[in-house]
Formats: sequence, C-alpha cells, structure tokens
Amino acid sequence: MRFLNAYTNRLGNRTSNQDRCLVLEHSDRVLLVVADGMGGHPRGDLAAQVAVETLRRAFLSQRGAITEPGVFLKNAFASAHLQVVDTGRSQQPPIVPRTTCVACLVQGEQAWWAHVGDSRLYLLRGGNTVIRTRDHTPVEELLRSGAIDENQLRTHPLRNSVSRCLGGSIRLPAVSVDHAELKPDDTLLLCSDGFWSAIAEEKLVGIPRYGDLERAVNQLADAAEMASYPQSDNISLVCMRWLSADGSAKRTSATADAPQPRERVAPQSDPLQQAIDDIHRAMLEYAAEMKK
Repeated sequence: MRFLNAYTNRLGNRTSNQDRCLVLEHSDRVLLVVADGMGGHPRGDLAAQVAVETLRRAFLSQRGAITEPGVFLKNAFASAHLQVVDTGRSQQPPIVPRTTCVACLVQGEQAWWAHVGDSRLYLLRGGNTVIRTRDHTPVEELLRSGAIDENQLRTHPLRNSVSRCLGGSIRLPAVSVDHAELKPDDTLLLCSDGFWSAIAEEKLVGIPRYGDLERAVNQLADAAEMASYPQSDNISLVCMRWLSADGSAKRTSATADAPQPRERVAPQSDPLQQAIDDIHRAMLEYAAEMKK
C-alpha cells in the first residue's frame, strides 16, 4: 500500500492540550485517529489519551487482514468507551472524563471510519468534498433540517454541545460507521472541532494539489489558528493521501521476524513542547497585531 501522511497537533490559545492524534501502519493497513477531550469535564486529556491507546492496542492485536472492519471499529470504540469510564472511576477522587473521537482504518482500496461527537472525517477527491461525517450535535440536526447553514453552524451558540462521546455514562454510545472505496490521490482528513470550526470547508479541497503534504497541513492549521485568534482551541489535523494498493506488498505473518509497526503519535506536553507552544503563540499575537 502506497500513501503519504502528515499531521499536526496545536495548543492554540489554551493552557492545556486535550487533543490526541495517532497514525499507525501495521500489516499492510493503516489506522488514523483524532480524539478531542471535552472541555467542561475533568481531564479531557486523560480521556483522549486512553481512547487513542485503546484503539492502538486493538489495531495491533489483529493478525493479518481485518475481515470485518466495521465490526472491528465498533468493538474498538466500545472498548475505548469502557476504558475511559473505568479510568475515570479509578482516579482519587473519581472523575467522569469524556472525549470525542474519529478513527479511520485503511486496508487495500477500502477506507472504513467510525466516530462519536464532533471530531470529523473528510474524504476529498478531485477538488471536491465527497464525504463529511455528520456531527453528533444539536446544531448538526439544525443544519440537516435546513434551519441553519454551514457558516452558521461554525458560530452557533450550541456549537460546543455534543450528544455522543466516549466516557461519561457507562451506557455505550451509538457509534456511526461508514466506508468508501479509495481512488488514487484521494485525501482522508481527520480533525478536531478546533480546526473545522475555524476554517471554511472550501479551503480543504486544495490539499490534494499540494506537492508537500506536511507543509499543506501546517499551512491549514496556521490559517485555523489565525482565524480563531485569540480564542483558538486545540487544533488537530491528520491527513493521508492514498496513492495505490501496492499489489507487491507482502502479507505479514505472525512470526518473530514480522516487521515492527510504524507509528506516529502526537507527543504529550513537556517543557520543551510548552516552550515551542509559547513561541508559536507569541508569533500569532505579533501577526495579529501587524494585521491591525
């Protein structure tokens, strides 16, 4: 399987980063994940981290091709939900953390995805948005009924209200699952609401035309930060440009000689990352002042 990928994870104008990202390749398949810990509830960062780690373990536990990707994703989300609930209950004192999540499994020429909440997946093809996941929010229902349009959705007073998530009540959330056959140069884009709420959808379709995918992803994240400054949220964006299903790729067997999975995980906060975030925020503030 041939593809390109890039991701970015930004603090924005927040004191903590509650977003988590994952890009993981193993046995001729790829898992992409974005989890956005929910503000207004304790330890959204913990909920997002637990969700991503649970999905990671579920993905790596599969040997060879995943025969029922939709079932796999639903079961993985159920495990992530219960793990978030259990992790919250094990804290002293107990807490009830929550997170939204979107995950995509690419295998062969097929992409399967699942989501809860308002973290999104876009499928971009030939300069158009072919698919956009539908948020589990009250404002999405208003949009689908025609009461508001896409621009109003991004600024609506209820835009941060989510009707489904991982964590919270022990009851399993209804997980939305869908799939599509990929074509050469298709782009899959997974993102948190800190990204999509700040940038017009028509700007996304330019991604396939960029030669440098990582540069394009960072330019879009910069634009989202600037557009929402000084209230920018955490911004996460994972992007995959699918090139082809490489027929010459060997199927990995479950032996000690099997290649190790390639993994890219957005780093958690540390002093160096905090210093970089501070510098980046200062640059945003300077740029905003220059625009006045």
